[in-house]
Amino acid sequence: MENKYRKQFIQMKKERRERKRCEKRSISGEEVIFIFEKFIEGWTTIRIYNTIIQNDQTSAVDKKTVETIVSGNCKVYDSELSAEKYKHYLELREKIYEIHKKIETENLKI
Repeated sequence: MENKYRKQFIQMKKERRERKRCEKRSISGEEVIFIFEKFIEGWTTIRIYNTIIQNDQTSAVDKKTVETIVSGNCKVYDSELSAEKYKHYLELREKIYEIHKKIETENLKI
């Protein structure tokens, strides 16, 4: 009996955390993917920010949020995106990590 309630509790806790973190991030999973793609292309964070604001003036994004996302420190949940887009997000996130790892190793050599 206890195990059944424990599983329910864990599931509810997971959903609550996911909802809270999505609200705290304040931008959609689509915008996170856009930011990742543009950073990989070599855009600066201010250029990414200005483009998002020009395309969607109702967006809740700010420059600090863009900088945080560019660092790879942003989690998008599979419930926010379709399966195909979520897979694309995971691939982009890996590329972001590789870019930062490369930058870090170059800085250590100097």
